[in-house]
Amino acid sequence: MTEPQPEQEWLNATATEEGLTVLFRLLPEIPQEISPADFPARVEIIWNYQSPNETGMPGPEDQESMNVFEETLVAAWQETGIGFLTMLITGNQMCEWQWYLKDADQALLVLNEAATELPPLPIEIHTETDPEWYAYSNFMQQVTE
Repeated sequence: MTEPQPEQEWLNATATEEGLTVLFRLLPEIPQEISPADFPARVEIIWNYQSPNETGMPGPEDQESMNVFEETLVAAWQETGIGFLTMLITGNQMCEWQWYLKDADQALLVLNEAATELPPLPIEIHTETDPEWYAYSNFMQQVTE
């Protein structure tokens, strides 16, 4: 039996992009119990949406769908030890989740299985190899400066 992971503490930040507020939910540091090299695949999942107003934030229906999708991701990847959510960026007509995974191909198979109950989603998935978590570390260094 695997131990459930403790509830994650998040760092929240805001920025302005093209005059619109963008919200960031960030993993404040790499968990001490892991070796980043064990999670070498960096995956970005991008969900573009039409904001119902001038804020650039998702409307209630999109937000609910994104919340359900994120819960599905966390259950499929984080709670099973396949990966770690490191960043969520929302605003300016886009929501982006950034994950580090043990194996991107395996993780996407697991996600496809977990998402069978969900309607078709307007997402793009980009993967790259980043065993040193360079993209995450570089971004966090900029945020904390």
